[in-house]
Amino acid sequence: MTDLLVSPRLGNKSLTTSGKIQNIIFPTLDICTVENLFLRQNSKVILTYEQNYAELKKGGIISFDTYFNSFSVQKWKDYTNVKAISINLNLKGTFKVKLLNIDYFSQSTKLVNQKIVTAEALDELCVFEEIPIHPYTGLLYVEIEALENNCLFTGGCFSTKITTSQTSDVKIAVAICTYKREPYVQKNMQLIKKYLFNKSALGEKFEIFIIDNGRTLKELDHPQIHVIPNKNAGGSGGYTRGIIEVLKRKDEFSHIIFMDDDVVIYPEVYERIYNFQRLVINKDICIGGSMLKLDSQYIQHENGAIWDNETVRLKPDMDLRDVKNVLFNEIEEHINYNGWWLFCFPTKNIDEFSLPYPFFIKMDDMEFPLRLKQKIITLNGICVWHEALENKYSPMLNYYFRRNEIILKTLCSDEFTKIDAIKYFVKNSLREAFCYRYKSADLVLKAASDFLQGPGYLKTIDPEQNNIEILKLGEKAVKNPQLPFVHGKYMESIEETEKTVHRFIRLITLNGHLLPSIFFHRDKVITNGGYRVAPIQGYRPVNIFRARKALYYNLTSQEGFVVVFSRVEFFKILYKAIIIAVQVFFQFSDLKRLYRKTRPELTNKAFWEKYLEINKYSE
Repeated sequence: MTDLLVSPRLGNKSLTTSGKIQNIIFPTLDICTVENLFLRQNSKVILTYEQNYAELKKGGIISFDTYFNSFSVQKWKDYTNVKAISINLNLKGTFKVKLLNIDYFSQSTKLVNQKIVTAEALDELCVFEEIPIHPYTGLLYVEIEALENNCLFTGGCFSTKITTSQTSDVKIAVAICTYKREPYVQKNMQLIKKYLFNKSALGEKFEIFIIDNGRTLKELDHPQIHVIPNKNAGGSGGYTRGIIEVLKRKDEFSHIIFMDDDVVIYPEVYERIYNFQRLVINKDICIGGSMLKLDSQYIQHENGAIWDNETVRLKPDMDLRDVKNVLFNEIEEHINYNGWWLFCFPTKNIDEFSLPYPFFIKMDDMEFPLRLKQKIITLNGICVWHEALENKYSPMLNYYFRRNEIILKTLCSDEFTKIDAIKYFVKNSLREAFCYRYKSADLVLKAASDFLQGPGYLKTIDPEQNNIEILKLGEKAVKNPQLPFVHGKYMESIEETEKTVHRFIRLITLNGHLLPSIFFHRDKVITNGGYRVAPIQGYRPVNIFRARKALYYNLTSQEGFVVVFSRVEFFKILYKAIIIAVQVFFQFSDLKRLYRKTRPELTNKAFWEKYLEINKYSE
């Protein structure tokens, strides 16, 4: 993809280079088969997945106004040196080829150029050459129509001509943190070898650093794939170890990509990141990858995010098969963090004193970019598919969510006060207790207690051992829980609403904990009344009001756990919450200053080398 045609420009020391910046790609069996993410075709087109080509009868039409194959005009104009593009197509037969522009405001389609082309044998043709992009916004895309039978289309690309003085020397280190997920890692490495490393000019511009927190992964037989055994300090420790390894060769690498181990990625994404960073004007630009849902591959979970005391997902839950949503993705919004499922940033922005914070998991992907304060952009087609986060939910996450979010607010928000902190812990612990999830409520209060110990606690704990202890404390979802799963009862909880009077009664009785037992349902009745079934995530106190027992169920994994109403457990939680609230009231101001003062100490290389016991777990 990056093979360059070089020709001297007279009177100028720079050379003019012509190279591909974006391939036109097909759906594939091993990555994604949602055709409308890649192309739209009529009934006279047959796709062949095995060989990646399309056969067209006369009148067959393929349009590339799609998430992966349209060209994001505005961002290439705003952030790179690209002024004009050329379009090459691999064709056999006679075609009418259109270059079209669709604007995100009017959403009307404009014809930019049109040609009739013929190739007697399969050949790469430069159909449109040096098309200026400055007049356009939204998307540019190609549409082809076969004018005879037995036509073939096998791919194509967008390319540009630019002087060598306007390009950057880019080499990217991909850091992947994993914990005992060998099948995911091996699949992704096979895809990288197949689609990336076999391209000599481009493949040598990447190296993979797999940080193995489980220390179970065998060496992968490739000189550009490095397996680094690491202490299990969570994602924070894994990605930090990746940075430390890359900093040893900082002069070689211009950028780092953080990527989750359990994602599915089209290797073309690496190429697009490389090409954009190679041509970018502002060398501090970070690129965030959108997250698409693995179980509904056309649904976008988010396209970047904002943290401002609360998290705001940008452009969530959009169907990217619809060109209107692809256009909406093009409207740029302020982004101040992006999930580490796919995040690219320049190595020049970090050093031995600007490493991630030791959160273990959760909030590290927020704190790090908030501290670096670099521009983050997203582009259509740069994404990963990830299992829906709600499917990965576990009650033990309550501890990390609550502890780390309160630390994040303490570090990053001047407006966050002791009263806000008290409300945060009391509200979240009592909400769990209202839902009979007393173990989860205890985890929230443990998070508060550990926060009150200050940053010194983070410095001295063994993160691996601490995580083992946390895993023992929460409710455990299992196959075949004690109460039978009934889908109708589950849907009742999802769809349940309540009137103001009902809500008032719930609240003044502490969601039933002050109600006499006579008002409760019988606990083993499957039909009306009886026990309740609620989602394991997205549950509400109203779902289990007046039930003696409840089943929390994960519909995807078909696992669940049973909780039982207990006044004793509830009032234990309430008592602990009051004690915590008093402690927070008197200690918060000093803690806020201390967390901020020690932040540099907890984000430098010397701390992390000791924390990770790198000498012990070195190769």
